[in-house]
Amino acid sequence: MASRGVGIVGLGRMGLTLAAGFCRSVGSGRLFAAGRSERSIARLRDTVPDATLVPLTELPNRADVIVLCVRNADLAAVLDELRPQLAGHHIVLTLNNGLPLHLLSEAVPGQVAKLIPSVGNEIGAGATLLMPGPRLTEHATEHLLEMLRGFSHPFLIREQQGRAATDLASCGAALLASVAQSMIAAQSERGATLPIELAEQLVVQSVHAVSQLLEHGSSLDEIVARVAVPGGNTAAAIQASRHDLSAAWRAAFQATADNEASKPIPPILAHSEAE
Repeated sequence: MASRGVGIVGLGRMGLTLAAGFCRSVGSGRLFAAGRSERSIARLRDTVPDATLVPLTELPNRADVIVLCVRNADLAAVLDELRPQLAGHHIVLTLNNGLPLHLLSEAVPGQVAKLIPSVGNEIGAGATLLMPGPRLTEHATEHLLEMLRGFSHPFLIREQQGRAATDLASCGAALLASVAQSMIAAQSERGATLPIELAEQLVVQSVHAVSQLLEHGSSLDEIVARVAVPGGNTAAAIQASRHDLSAAWRAAFQATADNEASKPIPPILAHSEAE
């Protein structure tokens, strides 16, 4: 399935991340973007200079894959502008976990899917999550996965798995960075004589070492077992913190689910159809 290109709609944080990622994957001249504010357009020009800026209504004429990186409040208006130019060969991707794919599929003539990026995608690292819509063919799915492999490690999952998988893959980088910050803060609160800058460097090196060990084939269990020998200090620390950490993660993941559920599903069908 040859694609003319990829079109990014919306140039916020995730839009810019995917613009940088897809530019690595599809190459110069095949990445197009539509943005509204001068600030976001300037950021795109600074971070992804090979991207081509076009008006929103022109995007379907340049790209077969359209990635919607816009807020819920803007989604209906964006689709109303795009819809007259969309055809059966277009694949529309949404980043909105709370938008049921069957509704998006009813609102556009082509195939649809959900795409969940992660912050490392802009440098060719991290996971992406792809959730096929009701009409996405195996051929189109493989085409999307091939593009995603150009800047990420893609995972094909079911829509019902989206929230839990997003917590680990997309929220994960920020959550792990927050854990590192909490380790530093806890040592400071205990009165440790380490300067904050030194403590941060030490934790960063530990995180980097874990990443490298995993990349070289170690599992998480193996890393724990190699360091947390029975009766040792690390084993004592893990035992003391395990219950509270589990409770904290349950609360964190419940918070993401509650926050997502609190947001209304955007009315995305054309006004004439909705009436």
